[in-house]
Amino acid sequence: MRRGDIYQVDFEPARGAEANKARPAVIVSNNALNEAVDELGYGVITVVPLTSNTKRVLQFQTLLRAADTGLSFDSKVQTELVRALSVERFIHRIGGLNAELLAHVDEGLRMHLDLY
Repeated sequence: MRRGDIYQVDFEPARGAEANKARPAVIVSNNALNEAVDELGYGVITVVPLTSNTKRVLQFQTLLRAADTGLSFDSKVQTELVRALSVERFIHRIGGLNAELLAHVDEGLRMHLDLY
């Protein structure tokens, strides 16, 4: 499990406007943590969920083309829904982001969290 990997993740149970159901998500936590959690099989990994609803992509979101990522559909990264999830929720790896796309996701996180 590496930063920028896309995994199918189980987001249930969800509340309100949270991401729900099993859906793809991009890992955004650091690789030292990700590797330790993966080895232990215990702990949390920080992700941002994806949606295939790409009708409107906000400034802090990132559009992902299926052909570039291993996804079945074009999707957008919902940086506003960033959260830490138990490694037990991770179902399987789907694909990953290249350095340019991951940098765009990082910029979206900085924008959403006002980290300037």
